[in-house]
Amino acid sequence: MTNGADAQLMHSLDRVLEESSSDQEREQFSQLLDENPELARLVIDQLQTDALLKWSFSPSLPNVTVGSHEADEATTAACSPDSPTRVARRRSWKFAVGVAVAASLAGLLAFSWFNQTAPRTLGEVLASNNVEFGASCTAIGPDQKITAGILEITSGKLSLELSNGVTMSLRGPTQCRFDSDMLVELVRGQATADVPRWARGFTITTSDIEVVDLGTRFGVAKLGDANTDVVVFEGEVDLKSLGTADKQFARRLTQGEAARINRIGKIERIFQVHGEANDDSWSTLEPDSQDGVIAAVWDNLGATKSVSYYQVIPRGLDEDVHAYVDHPHQWNGLTSEGIPPLLLGADYVRTVNDYRYLNELSIEVEFAADATLFIIYDDRSELPDWLTSQFEDTGFDIGLDEDAWGGNPTFTVAEGPAESIDNTFSVWRRPCAAGETMTLGSMRVGREARAMYGIAATPR
Repeated sequence: MTNGADAQLMHSLDRVLEESSSDQEREQFSQLLDENPELARLVIDQLQTDALLKWSFSPSLPNVTVGSHEADEATTAACSPDSPTRVARRRSWKFAVGVAVAASLAGLLAFSWFNQTAPRTLGEVLASNNVEFGASCTAIGPDQKITAGILEITSGKLSLELSNGVTMSLRGPTQCRFDSDMLVELVRGQATADVPRWARGFTITTSDIEVVDLGTRFGVAKLGDANTDVVVFEGEVDLKSLGTADKQFARRLTQGEAARINRIGKIERIFQVHGEANDDSWSTLEPDSQDGVIAAVWDNLGATKSVSYYQVIPRGLDEDVHAYVDHPHQWNGLTSEGIPPLLLGADYVRTVNDYRYLNELSIEVEFAADATLFIIYDDRSELPDWLTSQFEDTGFDIGLDEDAWGGNPTFTVAEGPAESIDNTFSVWRRPCAAGETMTLGSMRVGREARAMYGIAATPR
């Protein structure tokens, strides 16, 4: 700040202390101090000096003996509007009020100044993996505490916990700004948030949208200038675009749904979310190098009918893994020997269980390498022609352990093979070549009890 601006700030302060300032001048003083917080210390010193001077030079009240005739006369005289005593008393009160105002203002400014020099802790780092911090990073200190400011990582993965219990993971390169433990702006990159119920309302914003948590686990990716990707792994979120007032939209996404949204609310469906076995990592981008034999999965439903996604997990099929993106059910072996060896460690697709009643459904699976494709089919449902004509029954079976959901709120899952098996699925297979796209159909007409089929593949 220049010397001229210093003088302007001090002049405004003098006017405030003399009670001669207008509302506009007081507002200007406040604005000057807001724009130049580094001068808070100077203002505090000036206020303290002013208060001391007023206290030192304030006139004393006259001595009056209580209970005497002279005292009554003195009191009467003092009550006269023009009496020297009354004037002195008014001056004394004026000085006392001035001292109190100056001291209070100094205290408030000091509180503000100390808040700026000692920012509130918003959270702390839980773990880091090959993390390199960017040059603009201001939100994390040597003590691994998170404060308001910019958090930038150029590579690696950073996990942190906010003071309200929200846990977040950031994968580099990512830059975000922490405004509070309830509001984070994702400038670029990718963030995943796991929000407890008591932190409902936690919000991640980008330049396109506002994502408000409703008690959930969700991911947000800002990967370019045009769009924002949102993926819901559990629970629900509310979306609101940040476009112009006449081009805003609001939409709710639930578990198993993902959307790519621009600033004016145009929404695209994200068909495939890449995942990793035994990890919470995810990506909506095509991988740099093919990891696994399944190259892509999509279907014939557009964004107007569905925004559910398929999640491909390379080498991920194992005991207790989630079978679907929209329901918490798990795959398990039917016996203590566990999942059949031909499926163990296979690439698998978490499908959409709610698609089990879509008669017009057509799913496409593209292969990056020669593979054996497996379909895991519910024994309660009649076998469709597309399955029996193109696949052979391996003779192996696998179990589905259902967790609580809308249709069966009392269900629970257990850990390990042969525990809490609710339904049995037969395993079918066929060979596929690299570059081939295989078309899978629906589960036929009907509303009987059933669960959506599973998809898995192994290299040949």
